[in-house]
Amino acid sequence: MHISQIDTQEALDRLLNLSLQIPLRTNRLQTAVPFLQILKENSPTLLSKGPLKPSLCIILQGKTRIQFGEDRIEYKPGNFLATSVSMPVTGQVLEAATDAPYLALQIALPPGEVAAVAIEADLKLQPKDELHPGIFVGKPGLEVLEGFEKLLRLSQNPKAAKFLAPAVKREIIYWLLEGEEGARFYHNMLWHQEASGISKVIDWITHNFDSTISIEELVELGNMSVSSLHYKFKEVTGMTPLQYQKRLRLQEARRLLLDGANVTETALRTGYQSSTQFSREYKRLFGLSPVQYIRSHNEGEQPAEH
Repeated sequence: MHISQIDTQEALDRLLNLSLQIPLRTNRLQTAVPFLQILKENSPTLLSKGPLKPSLCIILQGKTRIQFGEDRIEYKPGNFLATSVSMPVTGQVLEAATDAPYLALQIALPPGEVAAVAIEADLKLQPKDELHPGIFVGKPGLEVLEGFEKLLRLSQNPKAAKFLAPAVKREIIYWLLEGEEGARFYHNMLWHQEASGISKVIDWITHNFDSTISIEELVELGNMSVSSLHYKFKEVTGMTPLQYQKRLRLQEARRLLLDGANVTETALRTGYQSSTQFSREYKRLFGLSPVQYIRSHNEGEQPAEH
């Protein structure tokens, strides 16, 4: 094994050991570092659907699969998963055990922060003028892993974390951009924001998913033709604008139902005019009708999802 590979593996091992020393009462721990979370599962999971915001996630142990639209990707220890736009996805932990849990570290990574570091550090990156999916997998360099190690150690000192963690995050972004995949990382995180107009469209739908979508309005917002809108949106998210909106609606509906809202109220709050249509689409996505889903949850079962 090459020396740099040995150093990288040793850094991953240190991160894993540090993470295992932190007591986790739930499968997602928000640390004292405001933008850092630790993800853990003691066994493989069923399919789970939810939103994934712009972020960077490094897997330390186990294996997981993410699906968005018709695209499916898997990543394992030593990989990072980066998301450049808000995405409704389906995820599943494939490998995990009590004595070897699935463990990953995730930091929020708004594209604006990536742009700020690139500009202030005067990095000369030349992204290609083409679209790629808003989710991608890569390998972090040693300096990136060492940055995550600093964040984990800072998480044990809330006072220091509040003051020092933002600088460490900028350091991580810098090394991501300066690494072997720097141009690709910059391209995926920022080209959607700067050139395609898709970021504006995605942001509008995300904040107005309960409203009626007008393709004409989206075309004007993104400053593109109808055909260009559909092509670019599908390239980035794996879905059409209407499919994307429907997924956001139904994921929000599930949250409302589990918080105690009834079916009729949930349908109206997520933009459906018909409870019948809502129930039909909910069952198509989650495998159970809203009533069955609530009953299954209240009885302590974990509903399987299609």
